[in-house]
Amino acid sequence: MPRTDVVPVEREDTIQALVGKMRESPSPRIIIFSPTRALFLRSEINLRLLKYYSEEENKELVLVVKDRTVKKIATKLGLQVVDRLELEEPEKPEVYQNHLPMELEELTTEAVPAREEVGNPLRGGRLLMALGVTCFSLLVAAYFLFRPRINIIVHPTVKDHLFHTVATVGANFGEREVIQGKLPIKVLEKQEELNVSLATTGRKRVGHVAAKGNAVFINSGVTPIIVPKGTVVSTKAGIKFITSKPVVVPKKTTRYELGVPMGEVYGQAEVEVEAVEKGTIGNVEKQMITKIEGHLANTLHVVNTQRFTSGEDRSVAVVQEEDLRRAEVEAKRQVALRAESEVKGMVEEGYLLLPELTETQTGQIRAEQPLGTESSTLAVKLTYKIRTSLLSKTHLYKWLEHNLAQTLPAGFRPITNEIACREVKAEGNLETAKVSVLAMAKIRGEIDHEKIRQAVAGKSLQQAKETLATFPEVGVVEFTGDPTIEQIPKQNYQVRLIVPSEK
Repeated sequence: MPRTDVVPVEREDTIQALVGKMRESPSPRIIIFSPTRALFLRSEINLRLLKYYSEEENKELVLVVKDRTVKKIATKLGLQVVDRLELEEPEKPEVYQNHLPMELEELTTEAVPAREEVGNPLRGGRLLMALGVTCFSLLVAAYFLFRPRINIIVHPTVKDHLFHTVATVGANFGEREVIQGKLPIKVLEKQEELNVSLATTGRKRVGHVAAKGNAVFINSGVTPIIVPKGTVVSTKAGIKFITSKPVVVPKKTTRYELGVPMGEVYGQAEVEVEAVEKGTIGNVEKQMITKIEGHLANTLHVVNTQRFTSGEDRSVAVVQEEDLRRAEVEAKRQVALRAESEVKGMVEEGYLLLPELTETQTGQIRAEQPLGTESSTLAVKLTYKIRTSLLSKTHLYKWLEHNLAQTLPAGFRPITNEIACREVKAEGNLETAKVSVLAMAKIRGEIDHEKIRQAVAGKSLQQAKETLATFPEVGVVEFTGDPTIEQIPKQNYQVRLIVPSEK
């Protein structure tokens, strides 16, 4: 019997066919030879099946493959992998103690005298060989009698387990209180200043061009009087004008007719005046200017003989109360937006931000243009302080692991220690708050071998599959082995239960 048997992988082969070839081979050493890529060998479950059956049959399994993926998975499972096919040299026949080589046998026969009987040296060896054949036959018979007739391959259910938990967070809690659902948080602060500029909406009319016109000074005295430039005259309503140049007002004179004095003629002088305040306010009616400011008021009179019309106004932007209110609202809105982005930059490695607990405090708004200022823009400054909280991921996952063990459905266990947070919401303040966490973990069903055997014993394959489908921990079920079997044997030794994930 050859010690090594090479099982080539054909293109149309399946894992069941490959397992069958391996089990049917009498050799203790099996080489699975795949010179091309076989996709079904890339399955970790299929490689586990090969390993399982090789260990059950006490056979050494060697993989000769070129597929790097298969090599990686097989090495991970502890299977022997080589790069090329090397068959062992055939064993040399052994020389037993009572079985001499042919040359020595012939020499021994010739050396014995003809009259002496020589015993058969092979008689003891034949007896041992007969005993060996008998024992081997008994072992083969026992193997075929007690070997499993059917294999039930059970793949446990693998699913995402969602669970919800609520904990209390606060700055005064300690690490020892984590298991009790009291998680400590770290409070951070940051102070900044915000500048906001916006267009003003207030409008008002202001003087643009000063009104101009002529005023007449009247002298009733007997001496000429000089009116200097810049002399102020006004109306009874207080609208003031100033002279644009100096002027001499002559003295009064006597008017004669035929040598007879007929009356007095007051001295008059006309000069241009300009309104002190620009705009239409200087457009006064005639004879409205009647006052002279200063010492000249006692000796002279003044009057405008025509209406003034050259004064002009214009509309300008001005800061009003509504603009200040809008600037304050806009500044606070921008603070809220900036705070949302700034708190993300405050997150430290290994911590989780709780944005619902973020607090923003604003100071007094300061306007660079006071109320009533002529300006098309309004600039304001606002100082603010941000306070937020960070939750340690280590503390959170410690609490989640504690809750995962309590929420696992019966017959399941976690596949790994990894837990993913789907949603974290906080409600409260920085002193104390409630945190609601929705988490997910990968879990796998735990297969109870005895429970499975009892559930399917004596049932048809279809009934067995339907029965196992009602077990939440059981996923996919496969039956392999004797194709003629239609019913699950009741004897446990005739049924082999295989759970690849347990290998």
